[in-house]
Amino acid sequence: MAFELKQNLKLSQQLIMTPQLQQAIKLLQLSRLELVETINQEMEENPLLEEVSPDEGNDEEVHVEESKKISDLLNVKM
Repeated sequence: MAFELKQNLKLSQQLIMTPQLQQAIKLLQLSRLELVETINQEMEENPLLEEVSPDEGNDEEVHVEESKKISDLLNVKM
């Protein structure tokens, strides 16, 4: 009587499109003007969002504030 040993391995990978990921993909496709309009619209519709005015003349701080707006938008609305 002969015994056989067999081993099978199955590996799979899936990407689940969560609402947050779908929104991020949509926002990344927008131009800067469209993104600003979308953020302003979301700020009007969502009372939890507020605009923080950056100090005038500091470009790096302006970019940081814009990034914070985008990340707030992605984290609040799911």
